[in-house]
Amino acid sequence: MRLSFTYLFLLLALISLGPWTAEPAAQDQSPEVNLARIEGRIGGRTAAYVERVISEAEDSGVGAVVLELDTPGGRLDSTQEIVEAESNAGNVAVLTYVAPRGAQAASAGTFIVMGSDMAAMAPQTRLGAAHPVDASGRDILGTLGEKATNDATALMTGLAGAHGRNEEWAESSVRESASVDAGEALELGVVEHIEPDLDSVLEAVDGETVEPKGITLRTSGAAVVEKPMTFAERTGVPPYALWALAALAALFLLSVSLTYRRMKRWRVSTGSEGMIGEVGIVRRPVASGVGGLVFVHGERWRAFPEDRNSATIKTGAEVKVVALRNGSVIVRPVTDAKGSDGPGKLRE
Repeated sequence: MRLSFTYLFLLLALISLGPWTAEPAAQDQSPEVNLARIEGRIGGRTAAYVERVISEAEDSGVGAVVLELDTPGGRLDSTQEIVEAESNAGNVAVLTYVAPRGAQAASAGTFIVMGSDMAAMAPQTRLGAAHPVDASGRDILGTLGEKATNDATALMTGLAGAHGRNEEWAESSVRESASVDAGEALELGVVEHIEPDLDSVLEAVDGETVEPKGITLRTSGAAVVEKPMTFAERTGVPPYALWALAALAALFLLSVSLTYRRMKRWRVSTGSEGMIGEVGIVRRPVASGVGGLVFVHGERWRAFPEDRNSATIKTGAEVKVVALRNGSVIVRPVTDAKGSDGPGKLRE
């Protein structure tokens, strides 16, 4: 009864305090920023990762995504996918931050910076050198090279113009592989901020409105939620393949287990234990004390009578194996009486 009153009291307390406790939580809720780290070469898995992080931000109502970059470049087609994800996220501002100190956003990374709504760099970082090359890193020669360069130039200058950045330098980064450090990038109007860490970036951009999306950033004191790559994004192994491998492993283990059990049962039924109940033929008289020989289970066995006081079992008589003892079989005669074992019965 005392426990019942205690539970009732706690329930009433929760009901009465519920509205009061919920309100401060809502009032104290701080803005969130999702963080994706792009490290190493850019490829299809990188593009899928960035697209997922931006999509999740749109679905959950997060106002900003930060792409932290440290990349020597990568595939242009994957970079195009990332740029499209940046541009088409109408309700999410995408910020790029080249970091940490010593990092770079070279080649493909420069396109990503130019496609972002707000760009920042850490001190002692660099970007540029965006001239297109082939898979081995060599210049693309002839008409194909000219086409690739013109197309990349149009993309880079278009992104720079859409976000109010230096189009002239953007073109030179493609045609002449121009590169700049953080200070030069800020001075030339390639990026908007130089900050030592991400918290400083979020404080610096708070209240600014990014174009062409028209989103005003609310990032001061924002909670940074890091979105790491999934296993599939890191390795390129899709989830269904993992499930398939797990299923195959489970089937293999089940098969091994069943085979082991069958073999164990087979050993029992075909080994010496399996002889109990078998009917054999006496080949040499079986007498108490001295024993005899019987042919059973396809083999000749030394045999002793079950009843030590019984008469000698003669050659040609049928006997049933009732036990095993010290490598010999213990037998009893097969009788013809009703209710007993009859001749010709091979197993019970």
